[in-house]
Amino acid sequence: MTVLFQRHFQVAYVVDDIHTAMAELSQNMGVSRWDVVDMATPEGPGQVLKFNANAWSGDVMIELIQPDPAATSIYSGWRLDSDSNLRLHHLGYLVDSAEQMAEHRQHLIRNGHSIVAEGSFGNVLDFAYADTTALLGHYYEIIWLKEQGNDFFNRIPVN
Repeated sequence: MTVLFQRHFQVAYVVDDIHTAMAELSQNMGVSRWDVVDMATPEGPGQVLKFNANAWSGDVMIELIQPDPAATSIYSGWRLDSDSNLRLHHLGYLVDSAEQMAEHRQHLIRNGHSIVAEGSFGNVLDFAYADTTALLGHYYEIIWLKEQGNDFFNRIPVN
């Protein structure tokens, strides 16, 4: 039987304003060094994300996602019932191979958790989001680091 929740490494939040969220986490949690990527400027409006920021706190990656309100995605309108700028969106889990990723995907699907978004960043990583919101209150992300994945992870500042 496939056992999930192994190799947890990431906590991700959808935010209304990435700069406010970074300031809040710096002041309240001591996480002050971020790798921030402007996702909208190179491609123009209507991209899924406006900004993405990552930081390591020990061995946990904190991800901040500011979606573009003009685009529809799994981030759109996430937990607008909350007054907080930071809203837990997903937890990320690493797998060791394409085969293990397929095994985890199939296990989630067999148990009623559809894959709602997936993709690849070339030789860096593949990802898939399973909709576990009814069970867990957040999405479950599977990540397989590929050849250049560690280079991407190593560029993210450690706090």
